[in-house]
Amino acid sequence: MGRRTLVAVARPDGRYDCRVAHWGVDADPIAQSRLLGTGLTASAALSAIDATYEQFVVLDRSVRTYAVCWLDPTLSAPDDIVLARTADPESFRTWWIDRKDKACRALDSEGRDPATVRRALLASLRDRASSVHCPDDASFLRGDR
Repeated sequence: MGRRTLVAVARPDGRYDCRVAHWGVDADPIAQSRLLGTGLTASAALSAIDATYEQFVVLDRSVRTYAVCWLDPTLSAPDDIVLARTADPESFRTWWIDRKDKACRALDSEGRDPATVRRALLASLRDRASSVHCPDDASFLRGDR
């Protein structure tokens, strides 16, 4: 499957054209992706994201990149994600993978409660990312946040 990225391109009518890339994107997300859907609301665009995605890229007045971070330490709920805004997706992804691996090991070897581990993961994200957003709240797409 590669490094899946969902690219949401803002339209003048406030809707989004969504594209998907299977090997990530860099300077030209549109050229590196294929059309997935047109005229989607912000909520509909976000509903397509789950833990199988690595990034969410928004193209509006600027390019904003969000890492898709899977919070579920039991690895059983692919919809338990948040979107963490980052200016350096590669560095952030390396940090997140290491943090998530440590959390899963703590759950397995130390018998920690999954809810406690999840809260710690979320707190780490909030300390590290520019902003953190739940995918059921599309309000962050309305501005450069």
